[in-house]
Amino acid sequence: MPKIVDADDRRELVADAVFRVMQERGMTQASLRNVAAEAGLALGSVRHYFENQAELMEFAFRVNSERIHLRALDKLVELEETELPTEPADLLEKCAGVLEELLPLDAASSADAVVHMEFLLDARTNSLLFDAAQDDYRATGAVVGRVVLQLLENPLAVPGLVPVDEAERLMGLLDGLSLRMVLQPAWAPPAQGQSTLRRHLLSLLVS
Repeated sequence: MPKIVDADDRRELVADAVFRVMQERGMTQASLRNVAAEAGLALGSVRHYFENQAELMEFAFRVNSERIHLRALDKLVELEETELPTEPADLLEKCAGVLEELLPLDAASSADAVVHMEFLLDARTNSLLFDAAQDDYRATGAVVGRVVLQLLENPLAVPGLVPVDEAERLMGLLDGLSLRMVLQPAWAPPAQGQSTLRRHLLSLLVS
């Protein structure tokens, strides 16, 4: 009996090969041929699941974005479903734990961040990735916005803060930290990124 191949699993296997090529050689080297070789598949097998390069790259971008945001969403759901601490330090840790999933703090998340940045940069001029980039931005905004609401609706929050403004400010901080941590790891190690994030969150709470 011939082996049954799950199409979704095979497509994700190919996406993983895209990521490895991008991490090691950059996005310009993520051709169908190179990706097929990295995945250990024949070029025809890759073409069976993706008609062209554009379709493959959009799919890979969405997989990359989904993996990053699902890690944060798992912790966010836990945050929203439990009673929040009444001590500033404890509340800060709970919220930071969610947002840290969006930062490159270990080997796996750093690899994801490298790929993520390459996709976002390419989407600036590549109209075929535009929709995926917009969905990615909305996903980040949703996570950050929900964390901000948890903070600002808490009695410990500094009075008068505007949720939308604080969400945009926090997203800018996370983007900047991710960029520095990926491009200048000696200057911005994980501990520094975590410390900077916590100092910012602490500024939203009454001391």
